[in-house]
Amino acid sequence: MKVVLVGLPYFTKRLQKELSAFDPENTYTNLDTYYSRKDKVRAVFQIPRADCVMSINGTVVKSKVFDIAFKKNVPLIINWAGSDVMKSLDAYRIGNFQQHYIDKAFHFCEAEWIQEELKEMNIDAEIVYFAISEGKVDLKPVTSEQFTILSYIPDRRTDFYGLPTLIRMAEQFPEIRFLVAGSDESVLEEGTVMPENMEMLGWVNNMPEVFQQAHACMRFTEHDGLSNIIREALSHGKQVLYKYPFKHCIHCPDESVLADQIKALKMRFENGEDLTNAEGAQFIHETFQRDKVLSNLIKKIKAVVEKS
Repeated sequence: MKVVLVGLPYFTKRLQKELSAFDPENTYTNLDTYYSRKDKVRAVFQIPRADCVMSINGTVVKSKVFDIAFKKNVPLIINWAGSDVMKSLDAYRIGNFQQHYIDKAFHFCEAEWIQEELKEMNIDAEIVYFAISEGKVDLKPVTSEQFTILSYIPDRRTDFYGLPTLIRMAEQFPEIRFLVAGSDESVLEEGTVMPENMEMLGWVNNMPEVFQQAHACMRFTEHDGLSNIIREALSHGKQVLYKYPFKHCIHCPDESVLADQIKALKMRFENGEDLTNAEGAQFIHETFQRDKVLSNLIKKIKAVVEKS
């Protein structure tokens, strides 16, 4: 079986290496058709010879890669990631979509809310994981004596990833320490004053050390797929304040609920309660274990090939 992986390069490169090592009987090729001219040319020749194409990132708007697969009758799996759903819904609502992408592709996703959003486009996606846990983490005591909340905000689209909300929470709870990984003060808009209880760490090379400083993690993005940072936070035994409903996370659908849940966690901390989320860590270890994820993914890919 020959499988061509396309889509978001960060995920496809890693997945290609994992699948190739785990399943040497089959061939997995990664093509960066977003940024590599060479791979765009390779796609023209390699996709017709493939047994399946899997894209980690979806669209209902015209795609050259998808068109090659359909023209050559190569089955296509679209693995919806997050923001791609928002863009496709916007296009769908104004009638700018390819109906055969919806009808003829096989659709996967990793999160139940993504599954629900896709139904507006009459897409019935199956939940199939491709992300892998790095293994069971030794849960260590938090080093910070002050109640600490960690967030990850990349240095682009900071509003989308929730920086304004984070600043408001830091202002509302000056007695709580807020850590921000992924960006530094240079991303702040002119005139924005960073709260004294907030530290922007920039790019972090050793996230386990940062996780050890935090009692909880917060993610309040405008939209999200099943983020890696959520899985990492749970694997490190953190309480997770999340805008979306996910197992062993504290669901915070709006800022009012978020503030209430932060206050509740702070009270538990002040009462001397151990906030270690051992159940969440065990869930991640069991659900996203390498062999389990990869064997199931290969099983699903083979089923698609057999149906086509």
